Amino acid sequence: MTSPSGTAEFDAIAPGYDASRGGTARAAGFAEQLAPLLDPDRPVLDIGVGTGIVAAELTARGHVVYGLDLSTGMLARALERLGPRVTVADACRLPVRTSSVSQAVSTWLLHTGPDHGRVFDEVARVLRPGGRYLVIPAGGTRPTDDIGAVVGELEDRLDPLRTRQDGPWTLAPIAEARGLVYRGTASERPTAFRVSPRAMARSLSGGLFTGAWSVTGDATRLVAEAQERLLALPDPDVPRVREMADFVMVFEKP
Repeated sequence: MTSPSGTAEFDAIAPGYDASRGGTARAAGFAEQLAPLLDPDRPVLDIGVGTGIVAAELTARGHVVYGLDLSTGMLARALERLGPRVTVADACRLPVRTSSVSQAVSTWLLHTGPDHGRVFDEVARVLRPGGRYLVIPAGGTRPTDDIGAVVGELEDRLDPLRTRQDGPWTLAPIAEARGLVYRGTASERPTAFRVSPRAMARSLSGGLFTGAWSVTGDATRLVAEAQERLLALPDPDVPRVREMADFVMVFEKP
């Protein structure tokens, strides 16, 4: 779940990363989305394996998963879960033989800033004909409540050129330019959670965007402005029920 520029940030947040992103329960949900799209008789390459929490859930469902990531801090957790089937590597330079992979997955990787074109160059290279690349984007569908309006605008202001957007509208043309076919989305999973504006403001201070954006310079001002807007919302201590959906994008090598 890292890019070269974000490796240090991910090393720093690795001890609390899983808890801050929904823990085992959310990882199990991702595995339930991915598993029906994977062949249990063939190994899975997890590109951006992070702490290995999703890969471990796939392993528990009978899949053999190999993972790679640039962050040694994250991989220390993955090593505990997956053993020697993980390694330090760059998604833009996969240490994998050409046409040797039947299925690969990435969960919450492409929003962290790696060159999307180079990632898909490598995926197209290592996949066998008929191979699949399954991507769960970090964006999913944005919540439309009052907190979502503030945080969504912050994301857009931090990334005005949308270089970190990881939805189908961004990735499908990039993949198809490299000979991969975008098959659409699958396994959509609605989810709901509760959080107050004040809690969200605190989470911004705690590094919600760490690893996706370096919160320095002008970005610090933008985050501070978003926090002020969150605290100015009606009843800032009252949790909102926030609804969104996670889904899987399916790319295939003809």
